[in-house]
Amino acid sequence: MKRTLKIALLLLLISTKSFAHFFWIETNTKGTINKEHEVRIYFGEFGSNVVEKTNGEVFQDAKHFIVWVIDQKGNKTELKTTATESYYTGKFIPKLEGTYSIILDNKKYKVLDYTKYDYGIFRPQYHSITKVEIGNNIEHKTAAVNPESITIIDLSSEKEKVKIQVLFKEQPLAEAEVTVFMKDNWSKKINTDKNGMIVFNLPFKTRYVIEATHEDKIPGSYNGLKYQFTWHCAVLTVNESF
Repeated sequence: MKRTLKIALLLLLISTKSFAHFFWIETNTKGTINKEHEVRIYFGEFGSNVVEKTNGEVFQDAKHFIVWVIDQKGNKTELKTTATESYYTGKFIPKLEGTYSIILDNKKYKVLDYTKYDYGIFRPQYHSITKVEIGNNIEHKTAAVNPESITIIDLSSEKEKVKIQVLFKEQPLAEAEVTVFMKDNWSKKINTDKNGMIVFNLPFKTRYVIEATHEDKIPGSYNGLKYQFTWHCAVLTVNESF
């Protein structure tokens, strides 16, 4: 109980810092072959309407990410992005029908020392996913390309229902707590089953962000700094068109 209270206090005290933040990806859910398609990368607290400025200190610490576009056949292309005031933007042109997975990965974030909050010294790793559907030949499954960390596979095939699987190091993450966010401070916690699966209905027509985290208790060092564990964070955005 004491540890739980301290972690809750930590999140309140550092609500503008990276540990309470994550990346999410906004895009139109539907696209057209041979037509340019835009993707936007945000860093902040989605549920609390906190969006970091790209030239601010918080985003500067988090900017060393890479974004991939992976088509339904597994063809993988790096997405080049440029900064606007509040997000990074990139564009791609789909050439085939099917599900395109848009995947961000950041394993270059600095080691954080939160010993004064009784949380320890840890290395954050961020992973973020969304999908774009092109045409009618759709396979309802996003790519899983984070074998050494955490990911969320979107298996949803119905507009008003989400079906996902959470993996850690390519294995189902059983009984893991996942948080579903909407804007204006709405959130709900759900646990995965023994196969890392969650299925739930969407109560409203809006954008949802789903976060899964996991602490890997293996110590190590990064950029000359020792850490006690790695904090893995995966985020899936269930978009509506903007």
